[in-house]
Amino acid sequence: MHLLVLERDAARREELVGILRGAGHHAAVAPDASAAAAAIGVPGFDSMVLDLGYPHLDLALLRQSLAPAEPAEPDSLAAAERRHIAFTLCHTKGNKRRAAILLGISRSTLLIKVRKYGLIVLLSLMSAPSWAAGQQGGAIPSGRVRSGTLSFDGHGTPGPFVGTTTTVSGEMTGAEGLGGVRGWVEAPVKTLKTGNDRRDRDLNKSMETDKYPTMRFDLNGVTTGTVAGDSVMGTLRGKLTIHGVARDVDLPAVIHLGQGEVRVRSDFPVNLKDYQIGGLTKMLGMLKMDELIKVHVNLAFEPK
Repeated sequence: MHLLVLERDAARREELVGILRGAGHHAAVAPDASAAAAAIGVPGFDSMVLDLGYPHLDLALLRQSLAPAEPAEPDSLAAAERRHIAFTLCHTKGNKRRAAILLGISRSTLLIKVRKYGLIVLLSLMSAPSWAAGQQGGAIPSGRVRSGTLSFDGHGTPGPFVGTTTTVSGEMTGAEGLGGVRGWVEAPVKTLKTGNDRRDRDLNKSMETDKYPTMRFDLNGVTTGTVAGDSVMGTLRGKLTIHGVARDVDLPAVIHLGQGEVRVRSDFPVNLKDYQIGGLTKMLGMLKMDELIKVHVNLAFEPK
């Protein structure tokens, strides 16, 4: 899940975020109400963890702002069936005979539905461990970023803060397996917003955005591991370029192989000194800023 955490107590916030991310969720932090209000406007959050102890918190108004104007439409029978088949295949570890028995359908009918609902990639992952190395299995199509969010958690003398942008672009080149996928993703530094104009100006100055306007990741390979439903835990191997400095990195990721899209989520630390970003004692309008930040990326790719 993609979660927004609004919690006043810094220690409790860090502990909660650590638990959520350790469980494989994507957790973004909002240290104050204004940051939360800005984050809520960014598409992609599944749920919010809220500290009810905030003073003057108007729960009725909050519910009204979060609730859709009309109730969400129920799933179609096809969507519910697809989800249940995916769950059953995961439960049986790709054993089609057992899955068909549990579903109460024939094996041939199961294979027809697997193809119909685009679950052939999931089935390949379940039944062929070597697929993770890109040796065999379902093909991954080429795609481009349809939507994305890049954010970071920073810590300074006055307290923690969050920077966010939804201006993300990128492409991926398809392959016979995840191991062979290549691609790139980038975002303009100037689009990062922290909810404070002074911080934003100092951020652009420290990042020398006129000289180094973009942050970029070039994917050189994917190593896959545990499969959960139609998602895969993996490692993205490539080069991360910030402030004109390119470094080889291995980024942990959750890769969701959906129908007509591939979603990628990653949370990883970055040391600003590794990318020669100076002025840390004055950066972001603060007396001092911690050189270690936590970066969060959430991307949705659609076929070209």
